[in-house]
Amino acid sequence: MALWVVALWRLPAAIRIPRQRPLWTAFACIALASTIARPAVKHIVVEPTGVNNLATVLQHILGMGGSTAVLFFVIAMAKPDALRWGRPLLYSCAAVGSALLVTFFALTPRPTEVHNFFEANLGQPTGTAYCLVFLGYLTIAMTISSWLFWSYGRRAAGASLRAGLRLLGAGTAFGALYTTWRIAHMTTRLADVPFVTDDDTTQLIADLVEYTSIALIILGNSVPAVGVLWRSVTYRRALREVRPLWAELIEAAPGVVLDQPAGRGPRLQLHRQLIEIWDVVLILRAYASADLIAAAQQQAQAAGLDEEGTARLAEAMWIRVAWLAALKGEAPHTDAPEESAEQDTDFDAEVRKALGLARAFQDPRTAEFARHHQEQPA
Repeated sequence: MALWVVALWRLPAAIRIPRQRPLWTAFACIALASTIARPAVKHIVVEPTGVNNLATVLQHILGMGGSTAVLFFVIAMAKPDALRWGRPLLYSCAAVGSALLVTFFALTPRPTEVHNFFEANLGQPTGTAYCLVFLGYLTIAMTISSWLFWSYGRRAAGASLRAGLRLLGAGTAFGALYTTWRIAHMTTRLADVPFVTDDDTTQLIADLVEYTSIALIILGNSVPAVGVLWRSVTYRRALREVRPLWAELIEAAPGVVLDQPAGRGPRLQLHRQLIEIWDVVLILRAYASADLIAAAQQQAQAAGLDEEGTARLAEAMWIRVAWLAALKGEAPHTDAPEESAEQDTDFDAEVRKALGLARAFQDPRTAEFARHHQEQPA
């Protein structure tokens, strides 16, 4: 059920964004494979064909398709240039792997329907060959995926994306561990060599590793989406807090407001407002003398705030005085500093700075400082 929830949740994004389709395909394949394994589904879809363990080969072909889709997704994200030659190679490997599965499946004696195809074919040559094709394909796909997820996760932007990629890398690593464990068990049994654990314990460990892999992959897929949702909520809240500052500042310079629509997303709207706020601040610098800025810094330092709070309060003090001067129509100062409005390349840092300025602009100490300087040229 959880796999179908993730697949349905990702469907709208897969329809809109081509690069999201491989990951959706992977979850859809895994969800469909797990559904086929259910007794009720096998009874309706598989048993009427009279082919014993048809559900098994369908599950495994879907599993290979899902692992191939994961590879497509992570290669497109981490090494997009490799898709040019990697795409036909992946399609060819998937086709050859599926053909080998069907061939060995047809050659494997299947007198009855069995619950666990791996356990039922321990020591049986063609059945073991079938299982090794499937497990070997997944081992290679999951190992490459883990390496790419972790490699890209180290340099990905955003904490939630990095965390999600690392979880996906851990999930695919557990997937590779699961298949390696299965391969070791089946090859030792085929060679009639004792394995490190008995069959029941081996199955228990395999199930535990497999479920851990699926859980980590689901979690890794969910973390970035939760991060996006959280940032959206954060930006909406920041937009509400910054809007009063923006509304007041543009009274002094309405020409900075852009005519083009800002878009519907909170990040785009917030970005637009920040641009216009710093444009007004840049204009207001012409109304702030060097003495005014020095006085604002001295007054802010006396407030006993931390370095960041002091900087924002000092900035708000001289901006409010300059804003009032611009509203009154006073002439700009000839000794105004020629510095440009400082902007951070980190958007979240820029948002925090604007929030601090918005709060400081409404601070009673800022209003008091402005009243004190109202009779002086700004």
